[in-house]
Amino acid sequence: MSARSPDDESRDNSPEHTESPGGKRTSKKRKVLSCYACRNRKMKCDRVYPVCGRCQKTGRADQCTYDPRLLEDLTGNNGVHMDGHTAALAHSGNPTQEHPLSILTLDALRWKSRAQETRIEELEGKLAAKENDTHPSHFKNTRAVEPVVKQELMFRGKGFKTQFQGPTSVMSTIAQFRELQAFTREALTLDHSIIRVKTDFKTFRDRRKVATKQMDNQIHGTSDEVFSILPERTLVDQQITLYFGTWETSYRIIHEPSFWKEYATFWEQGSREPPQTGFAVMILLIIATAKCLMPKEDVFIGDTTSDRQSASDIITICDTWINRQPRKRLILQFFQLQCLSLFAKRANCVKMKQDWISSGDLVRLALASGMHRDPSLLSIGKMSAFDKEMKKRLWVTIMELELQSSLETGLPSSLTALYWDTSAPANLPDDALSTETQELPASRPIEHFTSASYLCISRQSIPFRLHLLQLLNDPSEKLPYSEVLHYDAQIHELLSQLPKWDNARASIPAALLRIQFRQFLLLLHKPFAKLAPKNDRYVYSFTTCLNAAGSIVASHDELLSKGVLGLNNIRNDIVRVGLTLSQIVYHNCTLHGPVRPPPPPLPGSEGHFADPQAPGADNPLNKFAPGVDVSLAVTPQEPYLARTLCTSAVDLLELIGQLYEQKVMRMGTGYMEYWLLCAAIGMLPPPSSSKPPTTSIAHIMSPSDDIQIRCRKTLDRFQTLSFRVLALQKDPQNSFASSLRNTMASASPSDGRTPGSVGIDANTGFGAISSAASNAAYSAMPGMGMGLGLEPSTKDMNGAFDNLQDMQVDMSGWNFPDFWAFDLGGDF
Repeated sequence: MSARSPDDESRDNSPEHTESPGGKRTSKKRKVLSCYACRNRKMKCDRVYPVCGRCQKTGRADQCTYDPRLLEDLTGNNGVHMDGHTAALAHSGNPTQEHPLSILTLDALRWKSRAQETRIEELEGKLAAKENDTHPSHFKNTRAVEPVVKQELMFRGKGFKTQFQGPTSVMSTIAQFRELQAFTREALTLDHSIIRVKTDFKTFRDRRKVATKQMDNQIHGTSDEVFSILPERTLVDQQITLYFGTWETSYRIIHEPSFWKEYATFWEQGSREPPQTGFAVMILLIIATAKCLMPKEDVFIGDTTSDRQSASDIITICDTWINRQPRKRLILQFFQLQCLSLFAKRANCVKMKQDWISSGDLVRLALASGMHRDPSLLSIGKMSAFDKEMKKRLWVTIMELELQSSLETGLPSSLTALYWDTSAPANLPDDALSTETQELPASRPIEHFTSASYLCISRQSIPFRLHLLQLLNDPSEKLPYSEVLHYDAQIHELLSQLPKWDNARASIPAALLRIQFRQFLLLLHKPFAKLAPKNDRYVYSFTTCLNAAGSIVASHDELLSKGVLGLNNIRNDIVRVGLTLSQIVYHNCTLHGPVRPPPPPLPGSEGHFADPQAPGADNPLNKFAPGVDVSLAVTPQEPYLARTLCTSAVDLLELIGQLYEQKVMRMGTGYMEYWLLCAAIGMLPPPSSSKPPTTSIAHIMSPSDDIQIRCRKTLDRFQTLSFRVLALQKDPQNSFASSLRNTMASASPSDGRTPGSVGIDANTGFGAISSAASNAAYSAMPGMGMGLGLEPSTKDMNGAFDNLQDMQVDMSGWNFPDFWAFDLGGDF
């Protein structure tokens, strides 16, 4: 007989051991303190709830599950494990994690929430019982009432020709900013010339669309077409160097040493075989991506800049060639071309309506290739260390592009509820990696900046940002203010843990990491910041929004001051911040009015441009923002904090307008957004730097006059930009320039909008200004001596206007879509 083991004897003497009627021993199954994932792998587990450190580190947080009986112990022991660990975010201090930015996954958040709810119910019961004995009846059951927050969204069109954008989209903010609609309605009653400017822009854009479609039909995507547009090598060298210095410091698509090696061979051989054609397409897409990165005063071809038009033509030829290639055997170059094509369109604001669809298709291509799974687990001995690392880099880059596109459109991300365990790429520079590498060197500390540092950090927060994106765009989710503050604390903690790199090449990655967190602070706090005047509890949200907006604008301003245009070109942060801040400030201002009641809506009438002063069904303003008054927003005097916040926000908005104007003039697109941004700034009180009115003028000026002053300032700002576009035309005699010139000549900027009662300076907002002075100011602009007809003339207020042809806006959105959407019809 074999000797009995010590475990057998211990089991016999245990208190859980009992004798069954049959004489067989039975023992109670012990609780498993380790998570099942570590136990199955026979690994040491630190037993941290809800996700242990090992599962968090290896990217298997969704597989980290514990014995269900431990949950009962957790709630029964006041949130403490049997081994002493607390049930709070214990893993955030785990020294074994690969990076300090440790994020809860969606499953872990749900698990934690379930345990917290059980514990909260228990504590609330005890607290209620205690309050019944110690507090008077009129203090019982006092609890903060959550406000009803209406979800913003945009839905326009009719039939199947419709478009939807969710709450996180900038267009949803525009659609639901009814006060802005009322202000623009008031501005249009003062002047029709801006509507004619719209007509000129739209007419030329329609012609350009027809010409582009005809040109696209003649493109076949052949090798000859690709090589025919390839510039000479000296120009290509400059563009590629600019691209690597700008974008390959954050988003990683190309391995730089391998590229330069193949680049030298490409020019030496000079052949036009298919492999060479693929590399030529890669070069062209890099050129297109870098086209609008140089700060300069570009010439315009109609309403777009020459560089952007050139980039658009290159993208069209490259996309046609890519679509002709077979997809049976995918190689690294195929995914690089797909990423570069998507990136080039975004960097030049080309075909942005298809961006969410294109980025989702790219995610599916990556999934079909297995990029979402850890290559070290799937391809033992079948994949080189170089290929594994490039797959990791491309996967994180694709996720980042798709996540931001989903946020911009307010639509669900393809990554939601998707299982992926690909770890972050190693924090290594490109020269530490080559195609001959057999084993990767050790990853460098995250404080040491490399071209892969951004991906290493950003990858850790993707689950958290996906969770926030889902919450914000899900109509069934009602975020209470307590949860908003909870996520606010997490975001600020993550921001505080971002490394501070002392490297000139880290300017874009560092700014990008800060912005992609702070944009969620704006989205989370905006609904509550508008309620700050009604409840002091939400003043913190106003402060947070202003601080986040100021930080985002400062990041962009710092880069633009250094001549780095890339981040401002590729993202829509400036418009989002400007419109969000304007909406918050308006609701926190003191409103006088209504200065002018809204026109009564006429059901069934078709909106078209006519005389705004004419009564009846022909007045389009009768349909525009029905039921919304035009009120005068004045800086509040009390409380002091609200006055300070509003004043600071208005000053910041002036800088926002200047930054976005630079983007419009460099890209030749975004006119609709610029007009709305001008209106959003103009409807608010003047900045603190503006000249106050004299006592005599302030005494006789009514709120109605003040509204007209702000409308004129808005109209002049937008029309000044139209003058600049006209002055920088490559061909001053083209049809677009001639039409726009005639429009500008029909009414000078101030002559047609100066009221007879009070002489007001439309530029500063106060003081008299003459027509001659206004005309002289515009004549002094470079390139304005082009027969603009600056003599004062009488504006025709009864001129004929074209009918609206574009889609109408539903969901209380814009009912004047042809004007507001003339840029949406293009490349927004």
